[in-house]
Order: sequence, then structure tokens, then C-alpha cells
Amino acid sequence: MSRKTSDRVLNGKHILVTRPENQAESFASRLRREGAVPVLLPTIATIAPDSWEAVDLAIDSLAGYDWVIFTSVNGVRFFCRRLEELGHSLSRLPRHGIISVGPKTAAALKKLGVESSITAEKFQGEGILEALADTDVAGRRFLLPRALKAREILPETLRRHGAAVDVVTVYQTIFPPASAAKVNKLFTNGQKLDILTFTSSSSVSNLVEHLQEPQAIGRLRRLPTACIGPITAATARRLGLNVQIEAGRYTVEDLIEAIKEWLKGRS
Repeated sequence: MSRKTSDRVLNGKHILVTRPENQAESFASRLRREGAVPVLLPTIATIAPDSWEAVDLAIDSLAGYDWVIFTSVNGVRFFCRRLEELGHSLSRLPRHGIISVGPKTAAALKKLGVESSITAEKFQGEGILEALADTDVAGRRFLLPRALKAREILPETLRRHGAAVDVVTVYQTIFPPASAAKVNKLFTNGQKLDILTFTSSSSVSNLVEHLQEPQAIGRLRRLPTACIGPITAATARRLGLNVQIEAGRYTVEDLIEAIKEWLKGRS
């Protein structure tokens, strides 16, 4: 199908973008290039943890870890920033022991001059083990810098296979105050919305938690919803959203392609 035909698929579609403010514009720009109208409502803001104590202890002990697993761009950003704030070089990271989940996470590390030894496509614990298929994890020490609230399947799976895993909180997510002031009005004031998009489970749960008016909740659950990956989609379905679109890979480019394919199937 030609680019011109592809453009017509999204042309004029109003698409809700719930990514954090500092990550939303690249997604919005891609949507605009496709002719869509992005409606920005960040449902996540990332902030530092309440305490850096556990992170600092892990950084002091970096030489004792065989592997460091980064599961998100935010994990890279907050951990590496803290490392440098403590006066350490990124060269202290294990040279042949960096695992990234998804190409965006690997790209964030590469931008800092850190090469990933392994890039896993799947977040689930099984996906990490697939990526480590040629490595015996028993007795190995893993460091997992991540968000405050995250699924336990990854560290639990590694531990079941004999690994020692230290999980440290390098950031936490909150609902942005600016979004809290307008979220209910957005869904009840006649704002045109054709498709909702979510790129993490937190982005879904935060939005649902902050919708209070029955009319707003009802509209949220009727609108077609697009999610990155099975984990986000499962959260959205559990909360009653109308998930119609699921991107198989963890990038906004693939999410946009999945939306386009769904729309083509309905035309």
C-alpha cells in the first residue's frame, strides 16, 4: 500500500496520547505526520524515589554483579544519572553484562556510550531467559533497577533458576497534577476522541483511578483502545477498557502501524 493511501487511514483521527510529557512529543509528531490529531493527556510523571539508599548501596557494589537488567528508558535515565551524581563513571557497569528489554532501552544506553550485551524483545521472565539461553544463570548476581511498582515475574523467574537478584527502585510514577485538573472534563466535554493509546500498565491504571464521573468512565470503556504489548493490554482489559489493538513490539512505531492495520480492516 502506498504512503499516500497509508496517510489517509489515520487522517483526521483524534488519538489520545497518555505518555509522560517528556516522551509524548515524539509519539505525537509521528501521529501528525500520518495525518492524525494527537490529544495529549499525560497520565504518568516520573520522579525520583523517596530514598536513594538501596540504589547507592547497589552502585557501591557494582563490581559484584554479573548482569544489570534495564527494562525501560526511565530505568536507564534515573540509574545512570544517579551513578554520575555519586561521581562514578558509566564504565563501572559490567562491560559484558548489560541486558536491555526492548530496542528503545538499548538505544537509550547506547546514547550514553553503553553497549547492551543482550537485547530481549519480551519483558516477561521467560523472554529474559530466552535471551540468556546460552548462559547458566544459577549462582549469578543480577541487579534490576526499575520503577517502584512493577511486576515481580522477572526477578522471581530468575530466582527460580538459581540466580541472586537485587531489585532497586530508581524512579516512581505519579499522576501529573495538570492532568488531574482536566481529566474528567476531557471525557465529558465533547472532545472528539477516536482511539485511546497506552504504552504501559501504569498509564492505564492511573487514568482509570482518576476518572470519577460515571459519564467519563463509560466513555473511556467504549472507545477503541490500543496498547503496546500483552502486559499493558491485559491491564487495560482487566480495568474494563475496549482493547481492540495490540502492538507486538514495544515501540510507538509498531503501535502506530497496528492502529493503521486495524483501521484498514474496518474500512
